[in-house]
Order: sequence, then structure tokens, then C-alpha cells
Amino acid sequence: ATCSPAPTNSYPGSVVLATGFEAGGFCGLIPQVSGTGTASVSTAFRHSGTRSAKLHVTTDSGSLANLSSPAFSSGTKTSYADGWFKITVAGVSGNDVPYFRFFSGSTRVADIYRYNSNGQLWLRVTAPNGTFVYTKLIAGSITLGDWHHVTMRVTANGSASTIQVWFDGVQRYSSSSVSMLGSSLSKVQLGAEHNRQKGDEYIDDVVIKRS
Repeated sequence: ATCSPAPTNSYPGSVVLATGFEAGGFCGLIPQVSGTGTASVSTAFRHSGTRSAKLHVTTDSGSLANLSSPAFSSGTKTSYADGWFKITVAGVSGNDVPYFRFFSGSTRVADIYRYNSNGQLWLRVTAPNGTFVYTKLIAGSITLGDWHHVTMRVTANGSASTIQVWFDGVQRYSSSSVSMLGSSLSKVQLGAEHNRQKGDEYIDDVVIKRS
């Protein structure tokens, strides 16, 4: 699904969706909200054009807001997710505000996020045995209230999976020997799948590809 004008990039794969939210809708992204969580198209901030998407979640019971790609076609091994994010309100210490989360079936297998306690960028991978492996990608604090360009590539191949992460145009991680649960990918999510994961983030110029 694309909404004109649709952003583009040079990463390989078939376009699942591409949107700058200029048409005023989510343009193929699927919102999930509950409680005090909201997903909206906003004119308050934008990376380009006049609009962006906004996810708002509080610490209230049942508060949830995220956006997901449509389900990938069966047998998808690789996905590139690319977008611009402005986090304006962080969450509680010890928690995080997510950028991209990749799923294999219903299981989150890899994600990157801004850690609320210190603003660092972290990669979390679900290992084949179900445990989490954490890698710090940026030691310094990611500034709140600024737009940041975030790109993540995941190729699901069990103990020989590939993950690459770029942040503000700099490659922060690249490995083709990641031990990750799953041999295919099902979707990419923006925002958290958990309730009460507080944060406000604006999202713009999203391109998700699969192959």
C-alpha cells in the first residue's frame, strides 16, 4: 500500500508499504490501540510534507498504541524497515520506546529501541531457545524532540540470521551470524505490543520492504 507522495529508498525487496502520511490516513499500516493509547495522523510535527503519525501511550492499565505492516506473504525471509522517528516523551526508567519490531509468526524476534533510563540505542534478539540477547548500539543519549533516521534489516535464518541497523545514516550493527529464533518473517511493527509502555513518538516517511 502506498500513499502519494510515497517515500522511496534504494534497499532491495518488494515494497509492502510506503507512506509519509500526507493523505491523512495510515496508508496500509494497521493501527492497534486500547485504553488511553492513541494512534493518529498529526500536523504538529513532520519530517517532510505536512503530516506524520503519532503514537501516544501512558502508564494507565490497558494503554496501547502501535502500527503494523500487513502480514508478509508466506516464505518471507528478509525485510528492510526504514523511517524517521521523533520521540518527544520518554517512558518510565527501565523501559523503552520502540522503533522497529520484527516478528516471526506471533513471536517478536528482533527489535531496536531507545532505552528510557539513559537514551541509549539497543538491539534485542530472541534466541532460538527463547531467551533475549541485548546489544548496545549507541552509548550516548538519543536526543528527545529531534527527528532521527532509523533503518533495520532482518533476514531470518535460525542460527545464521542477518541483522543490520543504521541510525542517522551511520551503520551501527551488521552481522550475518546472529542466532535468532525463526526462519521466516511475518510483519514489522512500529511501537510496542505491550500495554503501559509509555511514550510519545512521531513517525514519518516509512518504507517497509520484503523479499
